[in-house]
Amino acid sequence: MVAVRDWRISQRYIRIGHNKAIRNYFQTVKRGTTRESLRNSLLITSFDSADHMLVKMQYFNMYLNGVLTNTAPVIPEYWAMKVGSNRPQLVVVFKPKNNSNTRDKNSRWSLTIPHFNATTSNLKNQLKLIPDYDKGRYQGILTLKDNSKLIIYAKSINEAETFIRKIVNNNLINNRYIDRSNYQLKTGKINGNFKEVKVTPTYAKYFATGQKNLQPDWTAFIE
Repeated sequence: MVAVRDWRISQRYIRIGHNKAIRNYFQTVKRGTTRESLRNSLLITSFDSADHMLVKMQYFNMYLNGVLTNTAPVIPEYWAMKVGSNRPQLVVVFKPKNNSNTRDKNSRWSLTIPHFNATTSNLKNQLKLIPDYDKGRYQGILTLKDNSKLIIYAKSINEAETFIRKIVNNNLINNRYIDRSNYQLKTGKINGNFKEVKVTPTYAKYFATGQKNLQPDWTAFIE
């Protein structure tokens, strides 16, 4: 009984310390974003086993190290409807293109392509079809048949629409989930501080079952 009681006390202090670190690191997170999902998934609950606690602490440590080495772990998007979180998703990480600004060169942004039309025999060429774009405050949204979404923040409405159309026209989304003859794009200006910079894809991670398994099925660099 002493050992069990000691572990419960240790567990409590470990949980408090870890969760405090998580909340401090993600204190500026916005609702409905990938970072919010990551924060929530890393918080330790009183129901977590020792193994679960260890995995969360190790992943957070990997995340911090990844931020410093520009290989930050990514997770798939979580859409408003719970069924959406388990859909196939490709998370693409972008970096500034030809940017000499020291403060910007280490920045990274992710974008999620739902139902990525993955053909492993031609994967390298497929990934090369993901275009560069000018990042900014104009949001573009393509909603697929199952309510999953491709969302981009670009420098202008035209830039957002152009990027989405390239993704569609390059057959990077499974045909079952998009009506190519009549797909609708929603665009609008978003308030807030959005970095305006030309970005290019650098690597991608594929999650065949979305957030059901946060370990990607594969990772590929985009040259």
